[in-house]
Amino acid sequence: MSRNKPSARRGGTEAGAAGVQVPFSTVNLWRLKKLSWVWLATAAVCIALLAVGAPLNTSVYRMVLPFGLGMAILHAASLGLTAARPIAGVLVSLVPMIVMPMVSNPVGSVPMPFTVVAMVTQVLVICVAGLRSHWMIAAAAWLLSVGVGVMSNYWSMPHGQTEGAQINVVIFAAVSGGLLVASVVAQQWQHLRAELAAERTVSAEEQSRRRLAEERTRIARELHDVVAHGMSVVVVQATTAAYRHPGLSEELKQEFDDIADNSRRAMTEMRSMLGSLRNSGSGRELGPQPGLGDLPGLLASARKAGVSVQDPDMSGVDLGSVGEVVALTTYRIVQEALSNVVRHAPGAVVTITFETTADHLEFSVVNSPSAIGAVMAQLDRGGHVGQGLIGMRERATIVGGSIFCTPIPGGGFSVAATFPLTSVGKGRNGKGLA
Repeated sequence: MSRNKPSARRGGTEAGAAGVQVPFSTVNLWRLKKLSWVWLATAAVCIALLAVGAPLNTSVYRMVLPFGLGMAILHAASLGLTAARPIAGVLVSLVPMIVMPMVSNPVGSVPMPFTVVAMVTQVLVICVAGLRSHWMIAAAAWLLSVGVGVMSNYWSMPHGQTEGAQINVVIFAAVSGGLLVASVVAQQWQHLRAELAAERTVSAEEQSRRRLAEERTRIARELHDVVAHGMSVVVVQATTAAYRHPGLSEELKQEFDDIADNSRRAMTEMRSMLGSLRNSGSGRELGPQPGLGDLPGLLASARKAGVSVQDPDMSGVDLGSVGEVVALTTYRIVQEALSNVVRHAPGAVVTITFETTADHLEFSVVNSPSAIGAVMAQLDRGGHVGQGLIGMRERATIVGGSIFCTPIPGGGFSVAATFPLTSVGKGRNGKGLA
């Protein structure tokens, strides 16, 4: 039997999964730079508003220092807080809007009920809330801010409402409302762009997968056509050999008949797997799948191919407890193991054993050394990876079992598998095992 050569690609994949550093990417650096610039700009605006608002509160609006400086700091900080936590930032920004009209004693006819800096800060808070959160939060911030302005005209101003204060509230409501709509529209536009980019990515991936599936289907169809044609020729030649060569002995005629039968069986199994690919609307051919009860026929075919193998002792196997998928997988693995013996160890003696435990089926296929096989192994030293052993491992994984393929001391090869009595397939169903 052939040995499975280690795959460099598999080793590279495992090394990558083990924690290899991701290469440096300027895209990630640029994203970091953009994020840093946004926060830097927000901090600069907050500092500028604080630098202008604090002196204005204490000098022009004659607020005592703790209120003038404290309200300026709190209002400027609420802008930065809104960028990180919109709801908390909006609530904090309303506190200076309520307090400042009550503690101010303006000089002359200055804007009331809010200072210009306070109105600019609140407008920025509403815009940032519109960009960073759901539009309902930004709308609530606008309504509460306008409501605070209206109430300040009636209850908070020390000398009563004035026409200028009413006009300021109206202008604030109009400007902040317009910018609110603009920020919400900008946010939705960004969301649409992100969703469109995501859809394009998904569409590209789907298209790539579809092209890959189409290419695999095309290759499978070509494989079906080529192999079916070649096997048909073999069947015809084997069937007509007795008529084309009248002098053949009975043994040779029987051997040609066996070749024809084996070719028909192989062609039937191949069509079972690939025939449906010729027509996209056709389903898979229905028919009984082989199982443990078909092993005698498989072993008889192997003997005709030159393998010395005895029927395994099945007395310790509870056939009724073995699931159909597990039985099919077992049959396919034994079939592949015998095929490897025919190809790589002709003339070897094969021993097959079966045993069932409480919840598992255990079996092994062991072949003795073969002098001819050793020569063939030296001749067949290409760079290809043994696909038969890989296929056996995949089948074992699908049903939730394990398989161990290894050379044995003194020569020969061993395939030992352990399957649960009922399939616990991982990601596939039993229909994909044939």
